[in-house]
Amino acid sequence: MSSSTGFAVAAENSPVRDRGLAASAVAFALGLLVAGCSADAASPEAPPATPAPTATDTDAGGGEPDAAPAPQCGTPSTRSACGNDGAWVRGTVRFDAARFPKGSAPVLRVTLRHQFVLKKGEEAIGGRLHGWKNVPIKKPESGAVTFAIDMCAMGTAMWSEENDAFNLVLHIDEDGSNNLDEAQTNADVLRLAAPDKGELVKLVKVNVSCHAPPACVDVTLDCQDGTACTTIDPMKSCTKQGPGCKSDDSFCN
Repeated sequence: MSSSTGFAVAAENSPVRDRGLAASAVAFALGLLVAGCSADAASPEAPPATPAPTATDTDAGGGEPDAAPAPQCGTPSTRSACGNDGAWVRGTVRFDAARFPKGSAPVLRVTLRHQFVLKKGEEAIGGRLHGWKNVPIKKPESGAVTFAIDMCAMGTAMWSEENDAFNLVLHIDEDGSNNLDEAQTNADVLRLAAPDKGELVKLVKVNVSCHAPPACVDVTLDCQDGTACTTIDPMKSCTKQGPGCKSDDSFCN
């Protein structure tokens, strides 16, 4: 079973392309699920080095540290689709292994979202969708799983210099009801992206810069309050940061 990555790429006459999932955009995105991502979440990465983490979460409550793998944040073994490995966001997600009985098959839903919204309801799921990846958790008894997602997986670069930080939503789907690959309409996106109450989820901000090493996160999932864990106050404006990155789209002025 392979991990899958999807990106919404619909365009409208707007200063920022509308990355909502119109049916045609979804069909295109699903037809171009990124190849080369192994079913094993740890495999996209080379042996871990010691980069400075871009974002971390140190809350207690995850799996025991000495029983979980170290963050897999070495040099990416696969080049980013835009040729700049700063587009990768990687890391380790930690959770309470005791909640998953033997034989369970949870899936980590990794979603990159912008802090702004273009459609009503996006504020409840973490912001405007940019891309997602599904990572089957093969060994939930370990209390941890690693992931890697390429911000440029479909060639659309929206660096933080021109669009501010991303909201990275990490959610363990226990019943298979949150698979964005199944979306056909924007309404589907809003429904499928909403975490079920009682499931583990966390939202953290990450900078994805063309001038910096790939982002590395270490996050403990400890929120179980459904969309209360992912609701944001949408960004209305932002200022571009220099030196720029020549993003394909820019929200900031």
